[in-house]
Amino acid sequence: MSKYVLSSFLAASIMAALSLPAFAGNDSGTVNFAGKVVADTCEINVDGSGTTSSTVTFPDTYASDFGTDGAVGTSKTFNIEVKKCDPLVAKLNLKFSGTTTDAAHKRLKNDLSGAGNATNVGIIVSNENGTKDDVVFDGSLPSTGTDVANDATGTNASVFNYIAKVIQIGDTAPTAGRYSSSATFEVVYR
Repeated sequence: MSKYVLSSFLAASIMAALSLPAFAGNDSGTVNFAGKVVADTCEINVDGSGTTSSTVTFPDTYASDFGTDGAVGTSKTFNIEVKKCDPLVAKLNLKFSGTTTDAAHKRLKNDLSGAGNATNVGIIVSNENGTKDDVVFDGSLPSTGTDVANDATGTNASVFNYIAKVIQIGDTAPTAGRYSSSATFEVVYR
């Protein structure tokens, strides 16, 4: 019987030794690290407000100022000043996003609906930095338009000048009432 116990013990020891690698875990691994170094943020001033957000208030317009799709009722200039950006950035531009009424993403939708609010109106914004191109509100980088030089000293602002226009959307004349649209923008370093 001792031969039986000895051979059983020997067989069990061999099996245990052979199965050790299957039960042992890895003794090492890898930790990956990733990130991004970005340019310092800039100071932004929207239309002289001293803040990054502002409301461009249009003068009153009359329903009779419209008539066809795209007709302009009234307009208002505004600017976005950017200063104290990273001195290594040579040029700046802005990209915009917003809810639009057209496939080209150039007409901002009137966010107000219901009683007392205007219908069939929207907002279009044009670049006044030399090209007069309409701003596209799809979050893409501007394909046209002028990059504005960054003042490396931080004393002078890089200024983006725009004109916003209230326009008729579609063939039906706008109705009287309030309207409101909004867009977000992001500084693009070039």
